[in-house]
Amino acid sequence: MRVLLVGDYPPPHGGVAVHVQQLHGFLRGRGVEVKVLDIGKGGRLAPDVIPARGAAQFGLRLARYVATGWTVHVHTSGNNPKSWVLAGMVGGVPGAKSPRVITLHSGLLPDYLAASAARRNFARLALSGYSRVVAVSAAVKDALVGCGVPAEKVEVLPAFCASQVRPGPVPAAVETARTRRRTLLTMAHHPSPVYGRTLMFRALRELAQTWPDVGLALFGPGLDSDEFIRDVREARVAGHLEVLGELEHAAALGLIARGDAFVRPTTHDGDAISVREALTLGVPCVASDVCVRPEGTRVFAAGDASDLARVLREAIAAGPVHASQVDAGPELLSLYAELGSHNGIKTSHEQGLGLGETRHAAQ
Repeated sequence: MRVLLVGDYPPPHGGVAVHVQQLHGFLRGRGVEVKVLDIGKGGRLAPDVIPARGAAQFGLRLARYVATGWTVHVHTSGNNPKSWVLAGMVGGVPGAKSPRVITLHSGLLPDYLAASAARRNFARLALSGYSRVVAVSAAVKDALVGCGVPAEKVEVLPAFCASQVRPGPVPAAVETARTRRRTLLTMAHHPSPVYGRTLMFRALRELAQTWPDVGLALFGPGLDSDEFIRDVREARVAGHLEVLGELEHAAALGLIARGDAFVRPTTHDGDAISVREALTLGVPCVASDVCVRPEGTRVFAAGDASDLARVLREAIAAGPVHASQVDAGPELLSLYAELGSHNGIKTSHEQGLGLGETRHAAQ
């Protein structure tokens, strides 16, 4: 079995990139020959990660793998034109012996497609070259089926590999933050308003009225921007923030594991990897009710800072959680084997399994 993953690879450590990295690690651990065609901005040298900068270089490298029968799995958001051009490009490369799979990650996808009939038509055409389409949530699947993608072609599978959640060493600043805060909240930051920074600041201000030493540890991009500094000043929360910048993913997991609760105050969402990571680590997780959340998540009314503060108090009072999470790795491994067998590609995975067993053998 040979699998080519196409998508962003860290850094930066965004949701799609993290999933690609974790799936890459899972497949390598299972002895699969796997490579990543990195279309992001990372540039880091990592085993079997191949940078593809520019359409020409990307097209040439992709064509080589398709021509030699690799299973190609694209990972993209689905909420912008560039994402759909990528989907159409990969799905349109001739190569009958090269199965194509795509995972669409973004919770913004339904709204993006709903805004235009042209977008829906293009999405349907772009996905026609794929053997299987993986949606990270039922809402994403419904939007794709609404475009005319056959329902039997779309599977719902959260983009999460529980087996790959491994906290690592943390910077000294994390240990310092933990030491000086009786209550430490953690949150993945992004400059996009979708991530709910200003709402979280309002809730933090309310929490500080009863927890004077409460801290919010923020990690991610955009923490030195003028907009961030303005929002901190206006909310008057500077004394309650631990600004940690962008962390290596293992260090971010180490931070989450040391926190009293993880917060996801988003205005839109897909299936957030960070929520599942927190729950896998046993950390209370509070998230907006903008989508279906994994079992164990405590939800608050989106946009309501007071409700967010209330639910955070409840989560911290209740303490650690114990909720098992999905592992997409075995499911996808079985899917690759199934698609390879349909194309006459013999895989080591199939040698020990009947075809009817491949999709469920690893569960």
